[in-house]
Amino acid sequence: MAHIRGGEGPSEEEFERFLHGEQVGRSVRPVILRSWRRCQAVACTPDKLGFPDPVEIDQNAFLVRAARPILDRVHHVVENADAALLLVDDQARLVLRYLSDPGMRRYFDKVGAVPGTTYAESAVGTNGTGTALRERRLTRVAGFEHPATCVQPFTGTGVPILDPLTGHALGVVSIVCPNERDDPAMSILVQQVAERIERRLLEQSSERERDLFQTYLRAGGLTGPPPAEGAGHLLRELPRGDRFLLEEKAVGLIALGRRAAIEIPLSHGRTAMLRAVPTTEPTAVTGSATPVVGVVAQVRIQDGPWEPLTDVPAPGVADLVNAPPLVPSPATSVAGDESPDPGLLLFGEPGVGKLAVAARKRIRLLYEAATNIGRTLDVERTAEELAEATVPRLADHVTIDLHESVLRGEEPADPGTGLRRVATRAVRENLFPIGLGKPVHYLPTSPQADCLLDREAVLWPDSPENAPSGYGIGSLIAVPLIAHDRVLGVATFMRLGGSGPFEDDDVSIAVEMVRHAAVCVDNARRFTRERTMVRALQQSMLPRSLPEQTAIDVAHRYLPAQEAAGHDWFDVICLSGARVALVVGDVADRGLHGVATMGRLRTAVGNFASLDMLPADILNHLDDLVRRLSHEEADPAGGDEGHLTRTTCAYAVYDPTSRRCALACAGHPPPAVVYPDGSVEFLDLPTGQPLGLGGSPFETAEVELPEGSMLVLYTKGLLADDPRAGAERLRLALGQANGSAEQTATSVLATVPPDDLTDDVTVLVARTRALEPDHVASWDLASDPAVVSRVRGEVAGQLAAWDLEHLAFNTELIFSELVTNAIRYGSEPIRARMILDRMLICEVSDASESSPRPRRAVATDEGGRGLFLVAHIAECWGTRYTHRGKVIWAEQPLTGGADEPADLSAAFSFFADDDL
Repeated sequence: MAHIRGGEGPSEEEFERFLHGEQVGRSVRPVILRSWRRCQAVACTPDKLGFPDPVEIDQNAFLVRAARPILDRVHHVVENADAALLLVDDQARLVLRYLSDPGMRRYFDKVGAVPGTTYAESAVGTNGTGTALRERRLTRVAGFEHPATCVQPFTGTGVPILDPLTGHALGVVSIVCPNERDDPAMSILVQQVAERIERRLLEQSSERERDLFQTYLRAGGLTGPPPAEGAGHLLRELPRGDRFLLEEKAVGLIALGRRAAIEIPLSHGRTAMLRAVPTTEPTAVTGSATPVVGVVAQVRIQDGPWEPLTDVPAPGVADLVNAPPLVPSPATSVAGDESPDPGLLLFGEPGVGKLAVAARKRIRLLYEAATNIGRTLDVERTAEELAEATVPRLADHVTIDLHESVLRGEEPADPGTGLRRVATRAVRENLFPIGLGKPVHYLPTSPQADCLLDREAVLWPDSPENAPSGYGIGSLIAVPLIAHDRVLGVATFMRLGGSGPFEDDDVSIAVEMVRHAAVCVDNARRFTRERTMVRALQQSMLPRSLPEQTAIDVAHRYLPAQEAAGHDWFDVICLSGARVALVVGDVADRGLHGVATMGRLRTAVGNFASLDMLPADILNHLDDLVRRLSHEEADPAGGDEGHLTRTTCAYAVYDPTSRRCALACAGHPPPAVVYPDGSVEFLDLPTGQPLGLGGSPFETAEVELPEGSMLVLYTKGLLADDPRAGAERLRLALGQANGSAEQTATSVLATVPPDDLTDDVTVLVARTRALEPDHVASWDLASDPAVVSRVRGEVAGQLAAWDLEHLAFNTELIFSELVTNAIRYGSEPIRARMILDRMLICEVSDASESSPRPRRAVATDEGGRGLFLVAHIAECWGTRYTHRGKVIWAEQPLTGGADEPADLSAAFSFFADDDL
């Protein structure tokens, strides 16, 4: 009998490595490793393991009487397999043994595996029978998974037998066979045997319940005359909710086990009276006196007379067998001469009633947990909801520890490290000194470390004699938070010494609640990760710094929504002629896709702005772009085109030389203006449709802004859910703002309601400045080539007045070329203007809308070189269109050309013709 099948399970050296504290291989299953640890905790070394001397057992016990007929019918199935069929009780004591093989019988007798001995882990170590009782699940142990050498030649498969009423493990039925004879069919067979035994236990419980009812009637606990013909209320006439309410209250009265009465308001003006009448009489099944409680129901309508509740069907044997075991069965009549009070609603034992009440409380706890946990997408708040749902209804003290990476939205790392206390709740002050947000470190021997390592719930202590003495804790459940096969953290449920220990059903409840909470925490973690990525990407796409310019003093504020609702963007763009453009937009799309769309639109606005178009023209181009993007992303089957068509934008251009501002809006809230006298005005602009809807083209409106005025652009998130109330708050804040643009932006942001922010908020405040009149020089020119020399002289004189003589040569050359082009190719009126700002700006305007285009001139061409010279001399140049034609402009830095004129040889070499 010493043969052991090879190639499966751990080797003989694995347990030795475990005893020496070394890391075991993956061949050791978690259930086996947990059992080894339990054995190690009670100092069970291989040299101390073995079957103890047998004790006398009760062969007429409830479990034995229920299991013996089943085992008698099935033991012949395992005879030909050289296997043993065993039954142990709730103390792991062997009560029945079916063994036909003579060799196995001699071996079992030799090692002491006889009726009356114990298969407990504390005696024999890890084994399929005793370990199944501890784990309360099907357990298979084979070969060297047994620490005890006396059982290593065998494979044992055990299944616990659970009480149908209480759920407690009454014992284990197992099949033991030599390792080489093991077969997967053994597991299926032993599960079927366990199910049949549990079914017979239920039948015996139903027979006992029926006998209790007969005894209760014989005791005469309920007496009274039968109701008159047609009197009373029919139970089936009551609404379903009223019937459930009566049954629930009746179960509660039965659980009290004493006389009591309550009134219950029902629907339609009815009121019910329930009376509990206990009695104690010997029963035929047990022969002993058993307390039984009957509940009588009476109903009246409003202030009418009390009448019995009748027409409650009497149960037969089949009804008693199939009825839910935790709810006492209703009855009003039985065979025989006995006749109960016609108002009898329910009867039952107080203990069974308490179980029913406890079961309903647990169901309600699970329902409320499923409803209340995970209402937000916040990791810490979800952990707090788990703690709130379980204290004090399940535990006296709860702590939830999550990995730091989970709080950041990242994937969890090593399950045993990096934990941080996220939530705690207790019926009194915390039992542990670790505060919220602090790191948590568990000892390797702690229940929390075990549950994180094994990924299984741990009930501690595992037996009353191992109860802890520190901190006043009576019992503890450690449950890992696992979602999508990732360990997120650990939840610890504790009961104080006076609250009673946790039971197996409490472990199941805790596991179910934590499983639901873990999924919610993982959802919140994923949302946190996506929100972090989206915000980081969005921040990278927003301006990191605003360009330097002298037209406005600008400030901006951006406040992201707590949940992704949209993506705002803003921009400040320097334009030609010392002008500046202000842009604020709002993309309605969410997530990474919305950020990508926002980045594309911001880039497009910058490109369109570089063309110096009017605000309305820029919005028209954006409208075409958004429509094109929406069509690209539309469902080919004709589905929704997405949220891009709700994108809004406001575009404004301010000119400090004229103090005029041109604006256009596409479905965007109207800008606000704070004038120097403190008055506030929301500009009445043609709002237009949001981008992407097409329709009428956008319109440009112009307003004059006195120097020191503040132009405020913002997104709809600033107005919150009520645009009118939000606009009034904004008007009040702007009316009280007398400071700089930065102070005004801060005051405006303070108007945002402190409640949950449902949309992004963007504010762009610009305090206008005006260019000094002596910094602008302009000349009206005739369409005559002779004026070119006059312009050169005027330019030289103005530069001398500005102390910029070092720029005279280049500037005169630029004006010469631009004025000449305007005279030759443009139309009157022709005007030249020079602006002194951060750059020296040269402009020549005419009434023609034809744009000059540089071309490559050959050596024989008389013209075509002027714009190339301008491009070489100026830092930048371009064309912008106006209502009355176009403007050709060029800019030079103020510090250039101080020593000598620009070297034009490179520019002229560009026109060399090597073929001539």
